[in-house]
Amino acid sequence: MRVNRKFLVAAVVCTTAVTGLAGCGGKDGDGKAKDVSDAKKPTASATPADTFAAMTADAIADKAVATTKAATSFKVTGEGLSKGERMRIDLTLNRQGDCTGKIAMKGGTAELLKSDAKSVYMKGDENFYRAIAKQDHTPARQADAMVEILKGRWMKLPADAVKSKGTGRSTSPDGGLAKMCEVTGLVQSMDDNPGERTGMTKGADTVVGGVPAVTLTKTKTDGRTLTMYVAKQGPAYLLKVDDRSGKDPGTITFADYDKPVTITPPPSDQVLDLQKMGMKPGGGSGSGGTGDLKA
Repeated sequence: MRVNRKFLVAAVVCTTAVTGLAGCGGKDGDGKAKDVSDAKKPTASATPADTFAAMTADAIADKAVATTKAATSFKVTGEGLSKGERMRIDLTLNRQGDCTGKIAMKGGTAELLKSDAKSVYMKGDENFYRAIAKQDHTPARQADAMVEILKGRWMKLPADAVKSKGTGRSTSPDGGLAKMCEVTGLVQSMDDNPGERTGMTKGADTVVGGVPAVTLTKTKTDGRTLTMYVAKQGPAYLLKVDDRSGKDPGTITFADYDKPVTITPPPSDQVLDLQKMGMKPGGGSGSGGTGDLKA
């Protein structure tokens, strides 16, 4: 259950596929994923009842995944490595498919916002656009034009923007940019191979973000250690998943379960509607993948 890397890779693939480019990225804050949001943290009771006393570690893991998939909303933050490259995500999303947050890697950051079923908004900083232009070997003059056009603006894109032209298939492992904004879509990767969470053992109880948690751990034959932290108070939600592997370690933290998520589109004067301008997100230009953003 490589949930950490799958979450991070899916997020970055979805974002970069919109522009038809291969790499993007960033860094913000102190570079550390926070365990939970500071807003309205649950308070741990002094002696919480052991709701998992009669359950095996594997049964608790299965229950945690099922409970998390049934949530109406949550915030997910994560940091990890994929093929040696650091990636970070910070997203708040709900079951209706609305979301807001940031995806970062390789020196730049892209903001995502989705407030209805038809459109997704994305805004990258200059480092983001420079990085993806360099990765895709976009000529300097064309890259400069792309940065100038998109600087400080939100790109408005169709929710299925990452679907491959002519095939109807998505270039994203999660079925489209909009899919990663859905609670069920983002958590689905946990069930790609349920066998990966078979053979868990219970560890010492702990507290994650003020919530009592049971620790479940599995060490595989390749030395990779998977640790799941499951809430013992309230619904059995996942609070954190830590995947320690030699090549692609990472951590994903969940917070703010079932809180209302209100998201509004950005101001119209800050939006660049690619469809109205005749641009094709992800189509490529033949000389760098920046579509119709030509100098």
